[in-house]
Order: sequence, then C-alpha cells, then structure tokens
Amino acid sequence: MTQPALFPCEQQQIVLSASRRTDLVSCYPGFLTQKLRDYPPEQVHSLVIWTKNPQNMISPGPLRETLERYSQLYVHLTVTGLGGTVLEPNIPAWQTVRQLAPALIALARRPERITWRFDPIVRCMAQGHLVGNIEMFDEIASGMAAAGITSCRTSWVQPYRKVLRRMERKGISLVPHNEQEQKNHVQLLEQTAAALGMSLHYCSVECCERSSCIDGALLNRLHPEGKICSTKRAKGQRKLCGCTESIDVGWYSQKCLNGCLYCYAEPLVE
Repeated sequence: MTQPALFPCEQQQIVLSASRRTDLVSCYPGFLTQKLRDYPPEQVHSLVIWTKNPQNMISPGPLRETLERYSQLYVHLTVTGLGGTVLEPNIPAWQTVRQLAPALIALARRPERITWRFDPIVRCMAQGHLVGNIEMFDEIASGMAAAGITSCRTSWVQPYRKVLRRMERKGISLVPHNEQEQKNHVQLLEQTAAALGMSLHYCSVECCERSSCIDGALLNRLHPEGKICSTKRAKGQRKLCGCTESIDVGWYSQKCLNGCLYCYAEPLVE
C-alpha cells in the first residue's frame, strides 16, 4: 500500500494513465482494479483510460465500482475500423464498440471526457488484397458524433522495424502512405470533422500542430470540483508529444492480448 506521505494534501493531485503501454481494461481488468488501490480517489485528479474495448469498465463488477469512485475519468477510445481483421484480430467490429459509447459516456459523466482515437491510419497488403482504414473515417466519425463524442485524435502508422518483421511473419507487408497521400488525408479528415463539429488532433505527427493526449489544462477545465493538476510537459515522451505529467500504471511486460500487428508497444517475440 502506498504511504499517504507520498501524496501530501497541499500538493497538486496526480493524473493516472492506464495505460499507454497495454490495454489494461480489455486484457487485465483485475490487475487494474487491484493497482488502483495504491492510488485512492482523494489523491487522484484524473484517471485517464486507454482502451479498444471498454466492455469490462462499463459492465457491473469490481472494475466499474472502482472507477466510479474517481472524480474524473477521461477515456481514449480507439476505434480504427479494423476490428476483426488480420490487423486487429481480437478487437470487436467498430459497430459493436460504437454501441458501447452511451454507457461509456454515462460512466465518464460528460461526453467531453471521451476522445475517439482513429489511430493509426494504416494500409497493408494481405493475401493479395489491400487492407486499410482511411476510407472508413467518414462513416465511423458520423457514428461517434451521433453518440455525442466530438473529439478525434489520429496519426499514421510508423514503420518500426519490429512492426515490419512482425507483419512479415504473418505474410503481410506494410504499404505506407506517401507525403501527398497524407496531405490528401488531412484535407479529408479536417473537412469531415468540421462538418460534424468535431475537433481533430494529430498525435506526434510532423508538420502538424503538437497535441496533448494527456492535457492537464483540459483536465483542469473539465474537473467537476475545479481541482488542479500539473500542466508541465511530461518527460520521456516522443519529441512531438505535448502530453503533460502523469503516472502510468501499466507495463510493457504485460503482453497486450489484442494482437494488433502494427502496435509499436508490442514486443517482437510472440
């Protein structure tokens, strides 16, 4: 048990991240429930959740009961449109996840505390066919907006060596989008988002405005009790990352069971 002295009451409350490193909600809900005991709600400003399948956090049970005790939940809900494909074999179809959005918003208590991640934009050659998701943005965005979610974050897949090797083992080759294609995508994304009243943010993308997936200023504005967390830039993140300080409670050693082939956080050895 963490000693209370580590979190003196006169200091700013902390922001917890669960987790950039692995999908704790989907794969390790029991661990997440247990780990949160080390961070009592009165010491936590915001609990930031990252998941591709929020079913475990909205279903009745210990995890939901634990999450409900925190003053503010902020959820990064990743929906790429590739659930159930060779690229995301263990993720539900996007329509299934979309149906969970109302319950997720109810748990977070405000739709502004949910951001949709269309991340990454990816294209691959698999079994002689191109598999990609940029063409699905309009349909998914409309579904998210209809549910009340008006914030989107996106980026293009990064061709890390271990990602390429992992795909090669499955007989899949990454087909990166060139610079002109990405410019065309930006135009499409921004036009679609604007028409839906949706804000669009790019996650660590060259030539795009720096954004903050964990945004202390935003969390402060949304906090139901007006409490304050740090707005200092986080250390140890990518050069283009604008995220503010947080404590991540996940570990890369907790192998994500989602099986997404493009994931840079997934180790090569499987």
